[in-house]
Amino acid sequence: MLQALRICLALLGLSAIAIALSILALGAEATASMAEGVFDAVSGWRGPPSGRWPATMDSELRFYAALWGAYGIVLLRAAWALPRTLPQAPWLAAVFFVGGMGRVLSRVSVGAPHPVFTLLMVIELLLPVLMVLLWMGARAPEREVKA
Repeated sequence: MLQALRICLALLGLSAIAIALSILALGAEATASMAEGVFDAVSGWRGPPSGRWPATMDSELRFYAALWGAYGIVLLRAAWALPRTLPQAPWLAAVFFVGGMGRVLSRVSVGAPHPVFTLLMVIELLLPVLMVLLWMGARAPEREVKA
């Protein structure tokens, strides 16, 4: 369980850093367009792409990209330092889950985005559950030692 949790944290951390760097370097619109293009090619979806993103949105998302990248670094550090960082895992999962809930709120209040963002929302809601289950499993041997 510990190794699976380590892999989960590391992959999420690397993804967060890569996405953050892409948004910072290329912009939010270009990053989203790339994700939409990959999704469309893989899934065969033929709907319209997202429209132009206003400058204010780009500015806001480039700012938040730095925080997303920092989250990725924290995830990587937690993965490398397991089992010492085991108590951090549910909190890191909770942060990711809250981000997914933000997408739910956006969908309800503004409408459905491109399907790639719906897929991301599903991942952001389910992966934290898996992370917590792995954390619980990794803690089981720790509890047996203390008993």
